[in-house]
Parts: sequence; C-alpha cells; structure tokens
Amino acid sequence: MWQMTSPWYEPIIRGTVVYLFIFLVVRILGKKKLGELALFDLVLLIIMSAAVRNAIIGLDQSITAGLICVSVLGVLNTLINNLSFHFRWFEKILEGQPEVIILNGKIHKKVLKREKISDAELFEALREHEIMNPEDVKCAILETDGKISVIRYVH
Repeated sequence: MWQMTSPWYEPIIRGTVVYLFIFLVVRILGKKKLGELALFDLVLLIIMSAAVRNAIIGLDQSITAGLICVSVLGVLNTLINNLSFHFRWFEKILEGQPEVIILNGKIHKKVLKREKISDAELFEALREHEIMNPEDVKCAILETDGKISVIRYVH
C-alpha cells in the first residue's frame, strides 16, 4: 500500500512533464476556451484526465506515489502562480495579453479571427452588457481569462 514499486523521483518527473504538457495544450486552446467551457470542452478535459492518469503514476499504484504526484502538482502550480505574480514578463508568456476587439465602435475582425471568436459570440457578449449595436461601444476587450469586458459610450 505504502511501498513504492518505482524510484521516488519517477512520479516527480512524470507529474512535472504531464503538468507542463497539459498547461501548454490548454494555453494553445486559446483565451476563449478558458472563459467559456462548452459541453465538448468538459468532455475533453475528462478524457484528458483519464488519458494522463497512467502517464503520471505509471505502474506504481502505491499511496506514496499518489501523494508525491499530488504534492508535485501543487508545488508546480504554486511556483507558476508566484512567478506570474512577481514577474510581469512571465505572466505575459503564460497568460497572454488582453486584446482589443472593438474600439470606438469599430470591430477588429483580425483579432476575432485570430482568437476564433465568431460574430455570433461577439454579439452575444454585447447583449450580455445590454448593448445591441457595436457602434455604441467605446472599447471591448477580450481578457486573458476569456471574458469580454465592454465599455459603452456615455451619451
């Protein structure tokens, strides 16, 4: 139960590699995916977690190996959060930057295309802010967490 069948450092290496890989995959998915978790995104996350289970633990089913992996994942997460907090350049690499999608009523189509935001999704976000016309928007920003902040013109 407690006796590990693999060397103590193996779950550390496995956990680190899988954590960094999944972090990279989620980062590549883009900002929009972080702000909106659709049903198929949830299914993907569940399947990913099942797929990497053996990659993290390997053949070692001991409680010790599991505790080491959980500890490694927690330490990595804390380390990345602290680095992001203390170093702006690191945060910028990991989380990206907010993107202006509407400025002075003009929609920036290139940004929408790059961030894979459809017109329907943009107009839905505007309606959530009780805006029906993009021309009423002073500035709309796609935040790093995938949410869209909207500042309307004051008339």
